[in-house]
Amino acid sequence: MIKQLLQFKRRTSSNLEESGFDICIIGAGMAGATIAAYLAPKGVRIALIDQSFEEKKRIVGELLQPGAVLSLKQMGLGHLLDGFDAQPVEGYAILQGDERITIPYPNHCKGMGLHNGRFLQQIRASALQNTTVTQIHGKALQLQENERHEITGISYRDSLTSKIKTIHAALTITSDGFFSNFRDHLSNNEKTVTSYFIGLILKDCETPFPKHGHVFLSGPTPFICYPISSYEVRLLIDFPAEQLPKKQLIQTHLDVNVTPYIPDCMRNSYQQALQEGGFKVMPNHYMAAKPIIRKGAVLLGDALNMRHPLTGGGLTAVFSDIQILSAHLLAMPDFSNTDLIHEKIEAYYRERQHANANLNILANALYGVMSNDLLKTAVFKYLQCGGMNAQESISMLAGLNRNHYTLMKQFCFLTAFGACNLVQHSISNLPKALKLLSDAISIIKPLLKNEVPLAVLFYHYLEKINYRAYSGYGANVQRP
Repeated sequence: MIKQLLQFKRRTSSNLEESGFDICIIGAGMAGATIAAYLAPKGVRIALIDQSFEEKKRIVGELLQPGAVLSLKQMGLGHLLDGFDAQPVEGYAILQGDERITIPYPNHCKGMGLHNGRFLQQIRASALQNTTVTQIHGKALQLQENERHEITGISYRDSLTSKIKTIHAALTITSDGFFSNFRDHLSNNEKTVTSYFIGLILKDCETPFPKHGHVFLSGPTPFICYPISSYEVRLLIDFPAEQLPKKQLIQTHLDVNVTPYIPDCMRNSYQQALQEGGFKVMPNHYMAAKPIIRKGAVLLGDALNMRHPLTGGGLTAVFSDIQILSAHLLAMPDFSNTDLIHEKIEAYYRERQHANANLNILANALYGVMSNDLLKTAVFKYLQCGGMNAQESISMLAGLNRNHYTLMKQFCFLTAFGACNLVQHSISNLPKALKLLSDAISIIKPLLKNEVPLAVLFYHYLEKINYRAYSGYGANVQRP
């Protein structure tokens, strides 16, 4: 069925160049395909262009936090998680040495572990079954502009004929991923590599806590795992570096920093995966969203904004962006008013920054914390206390609570807790406690600067929060 839909009949080149579209989407990845699947049934005329519609093999984007699942359901796309052996994830387990704790998602919410490529094919098939979507195999080359420097579409090279063709659209959505060819034209982003993930698939693997994501803190750097099918577990191992590590360095890292800390129940599957040598390596990027607002175009997904994948918040942010952008576009009577489209894009950029600030800050802050021995121990002991410490933390990780105050409160409580614990144990630990506080500030400060640039408005907002109205960690996504 999917194969048939992906071979959906395309319009002729003459029709493409003569007839306009409401939207042209560059990139049929997770962001582009999902917004097409959501808007197309509502009558929006879409040109969906990508060089390849074949199934992709990725080692991230395989864990949907409950916030992402909720967004899919709200868009009427929840059924796309069915039929390809996706697995429910009920919470997190954290392991450090011989100690283990589990934290369930709030209100029995569930995430999903899955094969990213299989999920993407389901979404693409859903989009392409609509007659309002035109599938185009080609490489997008250049944004087209009119005499007023408004973007009116793109030129592309047709994959079959190699001819240069043009697509005209009222709005061009650039969603061509973390190696976007159009980012420089539409943003002032600075992309950095935080670390690398080494990805393995463990077959027939028994994890310490079934139906849970696992965070392993015993080694010098963190590694995580979660189910992606009924018989496969994805293992992601952090390799702290700014350059792609050589194979020998990877093997040494695994032997010294990972293998000794693999639980006994996972060891056979882990050793088998190493013997098969099927691991993949990919960079973990951080890039704050700093768009240049131009008439006729908008950035979406990893082309606009990225965070460390340690928390699995990527798809939560993507689906949230799609909901916000789509709500504005669907509020328009049609796509003929370019001034109104421009206003909607400005509103989208404002709203999505507030909605995703927590996800971005939490992802990179948590990676910094997990790579710091003092803070890592503080996190484990803090969550081990349970109560609001654990419940509010997991609600933010799940993408269900996006309240800025909650994030700042929990981060401050965590650092104070860690420092006090050190000093209470022995006054000689005072230098360590001061270092913990200093390290925490150095981690959070640049993230706040990037993600909440209007600091005055941010703190003014905190002062106006109505605590009595705050419901904490319910199933509804909370936005500032």
